[in-house]
Amino acid sequence: MKIRFLLVFPIILLTVSVLQAQTALKVAHVNVQELVQTHPLLDSIQGVLDQEAKDMEQIYADMLEEQQTKMDVFEKENAGYSELMKKTKQEELLALAQKIQNYNQTAQQTLRQRNMELIQPVYQNVSAAISDVAKENKITYVLDVSTGAVAYMAPDAQDITELVRQKFQK
Repeated sequence: MKIRFLLVFPIILLTVSVLQAQTALKVAHVNVQELVQTHPLLDSIQGVLDQEAKDMEQIYADMLEEQQTKMDVFEKENAGYSELMKKTKQEELLALAQKIQNYNQTAQQTLRQRNMELIQPVYQNVSAAISDVAKENKITYVLDVSTGAVAYMAPDAQDITELVRQKFQK
């Protein structure tokens, strides 16, 4: 009897500790993309990006207009040019086309970098709000369902997206 008790007792103790550990674990989920897309700062960020894009587009349009003007002049006066002058003007037009292409690529890259720079504080704010809600509700893990990495989620799983969104209103 004593031996049986000594064999069963550790199993019971292990089972109880596992059950306690499972009840202490609290998991919730949140949709980070939704929170970022509805963040109060997003409109002002989008306004800044739109203005910068508009400014860059204007410069691009001016460059294209300059190129078209130079091409028109070249086509009109082409017949009177010497071979050396034709070659020089063609090289100028090619250099201008390359400059325009480089500007366009640089402008797009600059806008992407600026977007990342401006959106970073929003992600930090969302992350801080998620941490606050998790601490307030004693949540151990918070899964981001917007990434699609969650293999299964029960229909009654705790969604804290709205609780986090309320943090932005304060």
